[in-house]
Amino acid sequence: MPQSSYLVPRRNMDRRASKFRHRIRPLRLFCVAWLAVFLLTSAGDAFAEESFGKPSQEPPNEDRYIYKRIPDVSVTTASGVQSLSSIWRDKPLLLTMVFSRCAGVCSPFLRSLNSAISDAGGLGAHYRVLVLSFDPQDTVADIETMAATLGVKSNADWIFGVASPSDIKRLAAVTGFWFQWDQASEQYDHPSVVVAIDRGQVVRMLAGASVPSASLREVVQELRGKFVASYALAGKVAFRCFEYDPHSGRYTLDWGLALMLLPGMCAILATAWVFAFLPSSRRKRSLL
Repeated sequence: MPQSSYLVPRRNMDRRASKFRHRIRPLRLFCVAWLAVFLLTSAGDAFAEESFGKPSQEPPNEDRYIYKRIPDVSVTTASGVQSLSSIWRDKPLLLTMVFSRCAGVCSPFLRSLNSAISDAGGLGAHYRVLVLSFDPQDTVADIETMAATLGVKSNADWIFGVASPSDIKRLAAVTGFWFQWDQASEQYDHPSVVVAIDRGQVVRMLAGASVPSASLREVVQELRGKFVASYALAGKVAFRCFEYDPHSGRYTLDWGLALMLLPGMCAILATAWVFAFLPSSRRKRSLL
């Protein structure tokens, strides 16, 4: 038989194909496992390094965000998924955003908020509190642990939940909130803010490392429908008639009042000098 017409027996071909398949299968499994590990690691890094907004040493400016509409995002709590509007529809809402892995201000801030609420009163009757995590890695169980640590897990007027990263960014955009991942400390840098929401709008904002009881009392009064006079933030206005102390809730006189009264006082002194010290003849001429 000519060499060009020689055929490999079918049995030998099947045996070789079987050996090839046995060799390629472990390699395929290794590639799939490596790809899965890579994707999971990349996804975890992406979540951990999620950031939003421009970091600032100054608290969010309330004047820029007052009366902005709050987006109706979906919030996942221990009770299930619900819209944010269903939470604030019945009564006003105090919103604050934290994350469970926080080793800094989050827990002390929540404790100060809880203390200020106890002092101001009205929780449940006039408003509720929503503590929302902005960390994509947080679960409902994680944020519920914070509620248990705070001692409010059984209080239905304290709501702890999570939301999708896109919804968190929508909320942050209308409240001036920002968060920046710090790789060195593996922590988020962020401000501590309480946003008062009434009928779906921002009506007041409190920012700082703690929540002064006097300031929260004013917010609660406004949520009840009472008129609360606004005041300038310290250092924001050069001259004010009154200076407000958020810790004591009291007003004191400021240089602005003296400057406002200065022209009138000068006129009174000039008139008194004319009548008291000028001779009568010169006084008549000066009056003419």
